[in-house]
Amino acid sequence: MSTYGEGQRGEDIAAVYLRLKGYRILERNYRVPQGEIDLVCRKGDTIIFVEVKRRKTLSHGSPLEAVTAQKVSRLSAAAAVYLARHSGETLNARFDVVALSPSKNIFGIPRIQHLSNAFSSEEGYNV
Repeated sequence: MSTYGEGQRGEDIAAVYLRLKGYRILERNYRVPQGEIDLVCRKGDTIIFVEVKRRKTLSHGSPLEAVTAQKVSRLSAAAAVYLARHSGETLNARFDVVALSPSKNIFGIPRIQHLSNAFSSEEGYNV
C-alpha cells in the first residue's frame, strides 16, 4: 500500500474511533493554502481539529513526535481559515492528535492514542 493509502487508512481508523466517542465528522482532509487538517469534528459546542499520525515502525520516532512545531503552525493557520469561513455560530475550538502506533491488537488494529486539547493555537483563539 502506498504512503498516501496508509495515511488514508489511518484517517479511516481515527474517524471510526472518534465517531464511537460521540464526535461528528464535519470534514476530511480540509485543505487551504495555509495547510491541511486531517479531520474537522464537532462534539457538543466544540469544533475539534484533529491531526492523525500513523507509523509503520518506530525507526523514525513515535507518531506523536511527528507533530512538529512547523506542523502545529500550519494546522493553526488552516484552523483559523476554517473558523473564519464558518463563523455563523460561536463555538469553542481545540486541537486533538490521534496517534496510531505500529503495535496492533489481536484484531490487527493499530494501538490508538488520543490526546485531547493536545496544543494551543498560535492565533490565540479558544483552543
